[in-house]
Order: sequence, then C-alpha cells, then structure tokens
Amino acid sequence: MNGREDARTEIFVSYSPADERWATWIAWQLEAAGYRTMLQAWDFVPGTNFIDFMDRGVSEADLVVAVLTRNYLQSRYGRLEWQAALRADPDNPSNKLVTVRLEDCPLEGLLSTITWVDLLGVADPDEARRLLLTRIRQALAGRAKPAEQPHFP
Repeated sequence: MNGREDARTEIFVSYSPADERWATWIAWQLEAAGYRTMLQAWDFVPGTNFIDFMDRGVSEADLVVAVLTRNYLQSRYGRLEWQAALRADPDNPSNKLVTVRLEDCPLEGLLSTITWVDLLGVADPDEARRLLLTRIRQALAGRAKPAEQPHFP
C-alpha cells in the first residue's frame, strides 16, 4: 500500500508545469491547513499513468484548484482537467472548480463564469495564504458566512 491509497484526496491542484513553483506553494499552504492535496510534482511517481492520474485527481477530489495563468490557459491537459471538473457537477460547477488567479489573463467561455481566488498583485505571503485558505474554506462549505457576528449597523 502506498501513501495515495490510504488517504482521501480533498483537493486536486491543476496547473501548467511552467507554474510548478506556484502550484507547490498553494498545495503546501493547503496541506499545512489540514487538507489532503494531490499534486503532480509530489504524487506523480515512477510507474504512474499520467491520464489515470489526471482522471483520479479530478474525479476523486472534493475540489479542483486550477492555478490560473497564461501558461495554464494554453495547456491542453489543464483544459482537460478544468473541463472535467465542470462536467462533474454541471448544475453547480463552482462546487467542484475553484480558480486561483495569478496573472491578468483573458478568460473566455465557461471558465470565465467561475469566481476566482484573486492573488494577482498580493505581494505579502501571509496575506496570500490567508486569502487562499479563507476562499478555499468558503468554496468547500458552499457559503461565505463570516465566523464572527457582524457589527450592529
């Protein structure tokens, strides 16, 4: 038995290999917060079938996090992954796919309808971590209710 077989994947991180540094940072933050991720850089080991890896990642994870850059938008495999995530729950695609925007890049078609986690221009790593984890927690919960009661108007 290997590490992948005994742990359920909560979040599959979909990215272009050119953006691996961002993808590993994102996955590290998620795992440090207690989520189990699936990431090509860490989980694609010798003997792994690439197509099976992508299929399992998208189908078994509760959430697909797409690292949104120009490289990703030009990636054939990235496109297959986000499209599969949208097809997994066509009535409510935001239940399965969350995009993390790192560059100002034009979005077209179905991908443009998904609300993103916006890390564009966030230079402080602590602020980026807080924003990422807050938005992922909201995506998994299906709502953005604050933890504290709002102040009386």
